[in-house]
Amino acid sequence: MDVLQRMGPRVAPRTAVAPLELCALATTENAAMLRRRFRGWVGALTDTDTADDLALAVYEALANVVDHAYVGRGTPGLMTLWAVVSCPLLTGRDLVVTVLDEGAWRPSNGPGWRGRGLPLMRELMHSTAVLADEGGTTVQLRRRIAPASATSPVEAGRAAAMA
Repeated sequence: MDVLQRMGPRVAPRTAVAPLELCALATTENAAMLRRRFRGWVGALTDTDTADDLALAVYEALANVVDHAYVGRGTPGLMTLWAVVSCPLLTGRDLVVTVLDEGAWRPSNGPGWRGRGLPLMRELMHSTAVLADEGGTTVQLRRRIAPASATSPVEAGRAAAMA
């Protein structure tokens, strides 16, 4: 018997949400555009306040790419935003957002109005990780998100069945 047949169906469940993958040159305008696209995607999954918080955390990661990753090169490189969400769980969905660049990591170099992006991301997300090496920087953001107040018929049926 084929291993995949033993594992179950090969089609995504109806509650699955397609991942979001966006790539653009690391400019301020493109960071804002990626934030808007992410906000539209995540807005269908959770309440307005949570979606706004998530979009702010993601924008901070994108802004760090714009401000820091390619400074030594003189021209912007690429930034990639990848977001995926689990199928519904009892307490919501698990959201994982990854922001990638191919530039150089530069820690904050002093006090003032700079250096608040990572603390803000850590406050808005349940988990924030930064992995930097010579190939670039990866920022991974994770958060359990509650469903939007208007649940889908599938999720409403499951909640009623569990009650």
